[in-house]
Amino acid sequence: ALPNALLIKLLNNICVAEFLGKEFYCLIVLAQRAGCGRPLLGTSATEDREYLLQLPAPQNVTIYSYNYQNLLRWAPVKVNSGSVLYTVQYTTKACEDWEEINCTNITKTECNFTHPFIKSYWTITLRVRAELGQVKSDWVETNDFVAKQDTIIGPPVIENVTSTSDSLLLSFLPLFKEDGFQEDNLWYNVFYWEKSTNKLKKSIQTRNTQIKLQNLKQMTEYCFQIQAELLGDLVLKSNIGLLSDIICNKTTVDDVTKTVIVVIVFVGTIVTVVILAITCYLLIKKFQKIIKYWFQPPFKIPPHIEEDLKDSEMPVLEELQNNYAEEDFWDSLSVVSSAEGSQALVRNTLNTNVHSDSRSTEREKT
Repeated sequence: ALPNALLIKLLNNICVAEFLGKEFYCLIVLAQRAGCGRPLLGTSATEDREYLLQLPAPQNVTIYSYNYQNLLRWAPVKVNSGSVLYTVQYTTKACEDWEEINCTNITKTECNFTHPFIKSYWTITLRVRAELGQVKSDWVETNDFVAKQDTIIGPPVIENVTSTSDSLLLSFLPLFKEDGFQEDNLWYNVFYWEKSTNKLKKSIQTRNTQIKLQNLKQMTEYCFQIQAELLGDLVLKSNIGLLSDIICNKTTVDDVTKTVIVVIVFVGTIVTVVILAITCYLLIKKFQKIIKYWFQPPFKIPPHIEEDLKDSEMPVLEELQNNYAEEDFWDSLSVVSSAEGSQALVRNTLNTNVHSDSRSTEREKT
């Protein structure tokens, strides 16, 4: 046993060496006896203590920033027991001191460092470490980060489109909705083109969330996209955002064109009706027999009646033939213009009546 060596024990799979006094000695301990995964060979007590009292440092430390919502994320540190806490700090180029940002002793593996006092044009560096009781890991630092230059600018959302005969009025939502937040160098690029061509694109730049596309063709469909951009300066470069989805809309017609279209449609309808009527009349005249045959087919005697008519013993057929052979009744008509003519008319009428009575008598005898 070495002097002043008090205890070597196993705590949470970590070997901890405790010593008394101000002097430290070199230790040679086998891994099997100490309970550690590897032997500690030829190290001083100070070095042993520093190594054995450390947690693994957080891995995959990355910054994710979207529309100035800034997050620091990392992979969790795994231990067999206990709850690992994390602490995040930041510093700037102007001030080398490390400051806390409301992410001290947190259990989550991310930290939202979006804050008004951290300006978007500052160059900052972040660091994070893990803690388990008195045991702490090394700090892990990030690369330099400038929100204005490194944040991802999302696509603007088009809220409404109003069409006229020669223009389209586009309205879209503000890109940054935080209260009190204002970005002086934020501009919107609007690209538009005719849908039929899909080649020639025009662009307009504005700072407002409403823009009017003018001098457009009537009754023409136009497509457009919007993109936000943070303009750079002498120090920072420009940050160009993502393009919005393509939206298409059609312009309307003015009052004069609308009246002309109504008149043309009305006249065209009348002319069409007249042409159809004449065509139908000519077709009916030309194919009158065929149409009559279709709509009035010839009369056909039912089979059972036709058989009765063909029977020679049926007296009805002979009677029908005799009646058909007789002459039709007719009356004579004379036109007179004098008294003599009136007498002749009376005589002709009497003769007609006598002739009719004689024929009726003959039929009764028969």
